[in-house]
Amino acid sequence: MSIAEHRFDNAKRRRPEHHVRQAMLTPAYVLEPIRALLGGSIGLDPCTEPDNPTGAEHFYCPPQDGCTLPWDAPTVYVNPPYAEVRGRWVDRCVDEGRRRQVVLLIPAHTETRIFQRALEHCTSVLFVCARLRFGVVRENGRQEAASHGSALFGFNVDLGPLADLGVVLRPDRSWRLF
Repeated sequence: MSIAEHRFDNAKRRRPEHHVRQAMLTPAYVLEPIRALLGGSIGLDPCTEPDNPTGAEHFYCPPQDGCTLPWDAPTVYVNPPYAEVRGRWVDRCVDEGRRRQVVLLIPAHTETRIFQRALEHCTSVLFVCARLRFGVVRENGRQEAASHGSALFGFNVDLGPLADLGVVLRPDRSWRLF
């Protein structure tokens, strides 16, 4: 087994949504600019931890299924479980983005249908510079780092003010994704 082979283990992608290793806490250096962009506070975080690390005014955490519960806040921040189940979260963000400001953080797997669906419907997308260091400490004391790039999607919100975090694009609706 190579040093990095564990990063490409499909069993990790297929973990249940509520698995303890699905929680990847958004680092403060990403979360604080998002909070400022959304007017200084996050109205709802539908998939967080019991201690509400995003400081959202309202939040849902397992065993609650925040993807199916009401999103009645003007601003929503979503960092969904990092497994195949994130497709349903993207669908919900697309839908809710028609009525409120939604910011979604997912892996920048540009070749996937999930990523393409988010890209097709977003107002803007930000490709985060460098791999995120999540607020999860591993057994060796180091913070969990992503094995991939990450992207923030804005639905009904322009991520332009977050350009210090990476490259912001605004999809041109005159072209069609295949």
